[in-house]
Amino acid sequence: MSSAGHRLPVLAVVRPVGAGEVIEAADLGVVRLGVDDATQVVAAGRRDGVVGRRAVVPLLAGQLLAPGQVGDAAAFPPSGRALIVVGVEPGMLPAGLAAGQRIAVVPGTAPGGHAGGDAEAKLPDPVLGVVSAVSTPQSASGKGAVTVLVDAAAVRRIAQMTEPRIAVLSESVKEVS
Repeated sequence: MSSAGHRLPVLAVVRPVGAGEVIEAADLGVVRLGVDDATQVVAAGRRDGVVGRRAVVPLLAGQLLAPGQVGDAAAFPPSGRALIVVGVEPGMLPAGLAAGQRIAVVPGTAPGGHAGGDAEAKLPDPVLGVVSAVSTPQSASGKGAVTVLVDAAAVRRIAQMTEPRIAVLSESVKEVS
């Protein structure tokens, strides 16, 4: 238990680190805060024991580092879930898309480029997921990439999508048709 006015220096993530990636010194910063339960954070004095180890889960800039987030191997994605990379055409990435946002991966045009009618019935259902990482196209002709955490059973549906689109969802959306 911390005493009133006592602030403990703890480690915070200053730039994103993917699950399984090695944590570098530049990925971490120190913040001072009042902590009731110091077992839930990593003290700044333990920095040398963190640098060079792997992120067990994705780490986002601004979060406090917890002991269970550092280890020797990634424990991500969790059981029953999968990470899949979705290629997105230039100009089709939603503005401000970032890790942690809820999205739907929605099929674009049907095979053969025909929309509507019977072709629409052949399109895979949309897939709900959470963005893990985003990379923008390096050139006007390149595709962007969105890494999405989804139910493992949905991976095949996404892989079958032609020209997938990304729709950002609010927290209240539970289903997309």
